[in-house]
Amino acid sequence: MSTPSGSARELWHQYCDALREAGDLLDAPGVPKDAQTQAEGLRYLSRMSRAALEWYVEFNDPAFPVLYRPAHETIKLGADNPDNLYQKAVIDGRYDYRLVGNRGTVDYLSMATSRGSYAENFTQIETGFLDGDALEVDPSGNFEVTISQHQQAGNWLPMAEDSESLLIRQTYRHRDREQAASIRIERLDTGLAPQPLDLATAAAQFDKARLFFGNTTRLFSDWSHRIAAQPNSLPLWDQAFCQSVGGDPNILYYHGHFDLAADEAMVITLPRIPDCQTWNIQVDNFWMESLDYRYHPISMNQAQAAVNADGSVTLVLSACNPGCSNWLSTAGHSQGTLCFRWVGAETPVDPTVTVVPTASLAVTQPVPGS
Repeated sequence: MSTPSGSARELWHQYCDALREAGDLLDAPGVPKDAQTQAEGLRYLSRMSRAALEWYVEFNDPAFPVLYRPAHETIKLGADNPDNLYQKAVIDGRYDYRLVGNRGTVDYLSMATSRGSYAENFTQIETGFLDGDALEVDPSGNFEVTISQHQQAGNWLPMAEDSESLLIRQTYRHRDREQAASIRIERLDTGLAPQPLDLATAAAQFDKARLFFGNTTRLFSDWSHRIAAQPNSLPLWDQAFCQSVGGDPNILYYHGHFDLAADEAMVITLPRIPDCQTWNIQVDNFWMESLDYRYHPISMNQAQAAVNADGSVTLVLSACNPGCSNWLSTAGHSQGTLCFRWVGAETPVDPTVTVVPTASLAVTQPVPGS
């Protein structure tokens, strides 16, 4: 990355120019031109700009890190998981840190350090990982984790000299029944306050924000084009690639596409459920944002799904509910992307996909019980 130079005015103009240039994505070849996709694309660019400023300006001091939510109900990217609470902090291998918290009751918890970023090289290579199942907690669920290059007694999350970020994933089975882990981060070797902001630091932060915004919006648009090349399918993705861009090592990722007429449904079958922590499926738009799970049933996991008598699971994606169990809504979209995850599965089973007339499903699929 080049060292940013120029006046504060010039740096601001460079950032604004990046916002303007990103608008070309909305009219790029292969991008759906329907009103809904275009409206969501406009909103997506505004959300990614907000994310860029939060990630690289507001919360970008590794000497005084803060855990913040990088993706949530109104900032979405890269098939964000509706079952997840994401927390992120910027770190630096020169320092040691401590996480202090309470485990809560959330089903799955993982912590990872990484080097690289979408602002630099489109990669996030893991430099340390701690599975919540291995976390040592006291009888009340309290814990401490040391983040350090050097092995520590008790809970230790490794990092490397060039580690740049910490990502915590908390995955619910039922958001309304589970208590999230409460966690804070502190640097171990300081009692000082941050220094006043100087122009060189601000310039470097805005330069990273600008690069992140441009790189990330293009990256996920490219992914969506790649996914759409196999319409109405849900294939396993290259897991080495998924890990290189920040995927959880306990998760196998599938990315798929749907393109349905108003009277069609996609039937997704899991032939059997292997031993696993959980599984999850979600519906995303062209921009690879999860659809609005606050108001639409666009995701499902192992704890929520009805299971067939033979142990298989049948999921139905359509515009309107045909009276089936395990219905997923397109939330007004005729096309978009999908993400399926096996979490903690040693022997995964690939989903199968068929497209059928929606009218045929109410007769053949049972309504879920109590």
